[in-house]
Amino acid sequence: MVSFDTTFKTNRYNMIFGPFTGVDHHKKCVTFAASFVAHEDISSFEWVFKTFLKAMGNNEPVPEKVGREIAQDTDFLKKLCSCVWNLEIEPTEFEEKWNKVISEFHLNDHEWLAYMYNIRDMWIPAYFRDLFLGGIMRTTSRSESENNFFTMFTNPHLTLIEFYMRFECALDAQRHTQNKMDNDSKNKRPECKTPIPLEKDASELFTTTIFYEFQYELEIGCFNCGVEEMKKDNELYIFKLREGTRKRTFDVVFDPTTFDTKCFCKKFERDGVPCRHMIWVWKARMLEKIPKAYVLNRWCTMAYKKPIFYLEGNVLEECINAVDKKMLLNDLWSEIHACVSLVQNNEDDLSDLVKKLRTMRIDLEQKKTTNGSNNISSKVKDIEMLIGASLPSNVLIKPPKISKNKGAGVHVPNQVNVPNQVNAPNDVHVPNEVHVPNQVNVPNEVHVPNSDKRMKSNREKSIEQSQKKKRLCKACGELGYHDSRNCPGKVK
Repeated sequence: MVSFDTTFKTNRYNMIFGPFTGVDHHKKCVTFAASFVAHEDISSFEWVFKTFLKAMGNNEPVPEKVGREIAQDTDFLKKLCSCVWNLEIEPTEFEEKWNKVISEFHLNDHEWLAYMYNIRDMWIPAYFRDLFLGGIMRTTSRSESENNFFTMFTNPHLTLIEFYMRFECALDAQRHTQNKMDNDSKNKRPECKTPIPLEKDASELFTTTIFYEFQYELEIGCFNCGVEEMKKDNELYIFKLREGTRKRTFDVVFDPTTFDTKCFCKKFERDGVPCRHMIWVWKARMLEKIPKAYVLNRWCTMAYKKPIFYLEGNVLEECINAVDKKMLLNDLWSEIHACVSLVQNNEDDLSDLVKKLRTMRIDLEQKKTTNGSNNISSKVKDIEMLIGASLPSNVLIKPPKISKNKGAGVHVPNQVNVPNQVNAPNDVHVPNEVHVPNQVNVPNEVHVPNSDKRMKSNREKSIEQSQKKKRLCKACGELGYHDSRNCPGKVK
């Protein structure tokens, strides 16, 4: 499951930045790719998605529309949301509830709602109940979190090179957080709240985040679920469970020979975490271990990580070499820190290590001198290794033009006001002749440098004005949106 959303004000060219976001085995945001587009049009986004699909080896990942009066009807919104965002109903039940809501509020002829109903299999959760989504059912919060994360590293004044360097820093911070959570999950065991063996087994298998989700399901399953009926059908046990005072019941089918378990709430198929009803059945059948079929590898502490460059015929060989060099540098620093930590308590060993390192440094400096390298070339090579590309002989990619989109700020047309008369004080000398050039080159469009706000429509201005509280003007004595300083009836 991949979430894609665009954001603005990340570079000086007003280009739109769009990261592709997913979740890792800690259910934290992870960036798969990112894009820059100059315009928010269909062709630009088609290019983005096709390029992303190609980079992923062609493996496809799986608004005011109804009118002000209806949108403000809380009863309508409540019933519509309970129908649309219910994760426990089947498509047939959804269609039944949708038609009931539409008929109740007399919206059978509403064009937009009819269109949304025709494409219901593309956005209604009831049609995705048995499709693994990794916990991303609504992508807005996930994308907004990712956009907020990148704003800590970017600003509207960056060039593309500066943005790329900061983007790399952001990904390094993301990977550092993931490595830290990996280390905590492997070396720390979360506290179990019950003596049930299933909980202890989960604490050893899952990452800390997933374990707490499993623990929550286990608590509800053990203390809030009960069996209403149990029957046997061809060596299969069928349990009908109820949660507390809820009217809805959930059927769980259990095979005692293979431990295959299927619950009709379909939480496991959707999120990859066993649901409370499955856990209740396992506990009732005295299982001490979670069946292997219900331990997804992607949620485990030892999640298998595939190599980054796996595609056949990948043209990113230079980037692969850069990654290898970075790994060697990381290994070098690890060895240095390990040596320092071993000798830091012994003064003789410490001085001996310093002498050896100094000797190695002198040898390396002499080697660089004999090879004819200089400081300038070494700096260039360091920068090339850092960004993973060599300095081109011909510059083909140049800084783009400033884009004009809805997040691009305010553009002011060329208007130059020249006063008819110039009033100068008596003590200021004004020359008799002033030379004025015949032609003055003025740009067609002037961009206000400190303006980050977009232009608002008259409708937005009137809505904002109506939301403000009226105050008493001391000049005219009337309630309005002005005071004595800007009173329209004030004599100037």
